[in-house]
Amino acid sequence: MFRKPKQLTVIDFFCGAGGFSEGFRQQGFKIVKGIDFWQPAIDTHNLNHGLNDTTKDVLDFWGKNSADVEEIEKLEDTEFLIGSPSCVSFSMSNKSGKGDKTLGIKLIKAYLRVIVVKKHQNETVLKGWYMENVPKSRDFIREKYTFEQLNLAKWAEKIGCKKTDIALKIQGEILNAGDYGAPQERKRFIAGEWIKTGEFISPTIIQTKHKTVSEVRSRMPKTTEKKNSKKKFADPNYQNIKLEASEITDHFYDTGVYKIEWEKAEFLKTNHPFMGKMSFPENENRTSRTIMATRSASTREAIIYKSEYNRSGDGEYRLPTIREVASLMGFPYVYQFVGSEGTKWRQIGNSVCPHQSISLAKALRKKMGLKKVPDDKIHFFQLKENYKKIKNLNTFEEKKFNSLRKRLKNTRFRRHAIKLGNMTVDLMNYHPEKKNEVAQNWYVVAFFGTGDGYGVKIFSSQEKEDLANVLKGTSLHFDEYKKIISSLPVNVSSLQEVYEQDLHLKQESNPILLLKNLSQIISSYKCHKEVVSGKGILQKDNIPIAQLMSAYGLLSLLNN
Repeated sequence: MFRKPKQLTVIDFFCGAGGFSEGFRQQGFKIVKGIDFWQPAIDTHNLNHGLNDTTKDVLDFWGKNSADVEEIEKLEDTEFLIGSPSCVSFSMSNKSGKGDKTLGIKLIKAYLRVIVVKKHQNETVLKGWYMENVPKSRDFIREKYTFEQLNLAKWAEKIGCKKTDIALKIQGEILNAGDYGAPQERKRFIAGEWIKTGEFISPTIIQTKHKTVSEVRSRMPKTTEKKNSKKKFADPNYQNIKLEASEITDHFYDTGVYKIEWEKAEFLKTNHPFMGKMSFPENENRTSRTIMATRSASTREAIIYKSEYNRSGDGEYRLPTIREVASLMGFPYVYQFVGSEGTKWRQIGNSVCPHQSISLAKALRKKMGLKKVPDDKIHFFQLKENYKKIKNLNTFEEKKFNSLRKRLKNTRFRRHAIKLGNMTVDLMNYHPEKKNEVAQNWYVVAFFGTGDGYGVKIFSSQEKEDLANVLKGTSLHFDEYKKIISSLPVNVSSLQEVYEQDLHLKQESNPILLLKNLSQIISSYKCHKEVVSGKGILQKDNIPIAQLMSAYGLLSLLNN
C-alpha cells in the first residue's frame, strides 16, 4: 500500500547543479531528492534545495536481474519525476556526433526503468514525468519500450503483465529554452507523460522575441565594481531580487585572457577553414549561444567579451564570469555553486535552464487545475544566506598576466591567411600525409573541396614562378604585391622557435602574425575575390586570385 503524498513532490534524476529542480521549486513543487554521481553537483543541489543527499549512480536502478527493483522501491513515492541524463555521448561536439552512444542509451533506459516501476506499481501516486536531453538523443530513444527492453521481464510477470507488453510510450518535442524566457539559444529534446491520459504536456511559448545578451549583461553590475559599493543591483531575470555587490558571488573578478588565447579563438571564429563565420567578440544584440560545459578561451566555442579594463593585448578580452553564465542560463543571483571556477562552469553548462523547467512546471499546474505562481510571488528566502557558505571567486582586483603556459617543443602549426572559394592555402610545420614529422620542414598546402574527398595540393618551391606567371596575367598589380611580400620579416630557420617562444605575439616574424599580415595585404586589393583559371596548378578551375596570392606569398616567405 502506498500513501498519497500531501504535496507536489519531485525527485530529480541526474540533478546536477539543480536547474531542473529550481524551476519546479519556483512553481511551488517540493524537491525531496536529487540523484547524481558527481560530488560537486550533489553538494550544490543539497545547498540550494535544503537536502542532505549523497552521490548515487542512476545505473544502480537498472537492477541485478529483470526482477530486481529493490533500489527503486527505496525511493520515496512522489507525484513527479524529472531527469536529464548525461548528454555527452549524444552531443554533436563529441567526435562530431559520432561518439559511442552506449552509455548514454543505458543511462536513459535506467531512468525510464524507474518511471515504469513507479508508474505500474499498485496504487501509484505518480502523476507525470519529464526527461531532458540534447536534440540528437531523439534518434536513439524508442517510441515504445516493453518491460523486457527495460530489464523488467520477471517483474512484469509479478504484476500480471507480459514481458512483451508496452511498458512506456515516449512522446516529446524539441524545445528552445529561449522561447520560455531563457536568455540563451538552447534546444533540447523534452519527453514526458501525464500518466492519467498518456499525453505529453507541452509548455506554452511566452517569448517570441528572445532575450539578448545585452538585456542581461547591461543590467548586471560591471565586474570592476568596488567591494564597498552600497548600490543595489536587480537580478536581470528576477526583478524582486536586489543585492549589494558584497552579496553577489562569482562576478567581481578579472577573467581576462592572454592574447595568444583570444587570438586563436578569433581566428577559429572568423576564419575557420571549413565552418561558417562567427562574431568576435560576442554579438550582444543577439541571444546567447548555448553555454557549454567546458570553459575555454582559445576555441571556436569560447564566449568572449571585451574587457572592462583598458588593456591592449593580454587581457584585452575576457571570458564571462561564473555569475554571468549562470544569469545567461537563467539562475537567480542567490543560487550558489560549490567548487572551483572550472567546476562551477561545468555544473552550469550541464544544467537545464530554470526558465525551461519553470515552463514545464507551469504546464503541469495548469493540467491539475492549479494557478501558476506569479513572478512577484516566487520566494527566494531559503537561498538568500547561501552566499556565505561557498568559496566566492570575487577578488575585486585586476588580474596580473604573468603565468602564461609555454608551448611544448615541436608544437604543430597550421593556419591560412584567407578562406575563399571553398578552399584555403595553409602554412604548416608538418607534412599533411606524414603528421608525425613535426617542425622539421615548413609546407605550403592547399585544401579544397568538402567532405571525405577533399583535395590536397602540396606546393613545391619551383611552383613559385608558375604562380607568378598566372598572377601577372590578372588585374593584380603583381610587381607591387611582390615588393610588399619581400619586405615581410621572416627567418625560416627560426620560425618554429619564434612560434614556440613568442607567446605575447610581439615579434613580426611570428608565423601567426605573418599570416594575419598576409591576410590584410591580400584583402587590401580589390581584385582578390576575382576568379581565374589555375592553369593546371591546382586540380580545380575558377580559383580566387586571393588563393594564388596566398600560395605565392607563403612560398616567397619560405624561400627568400
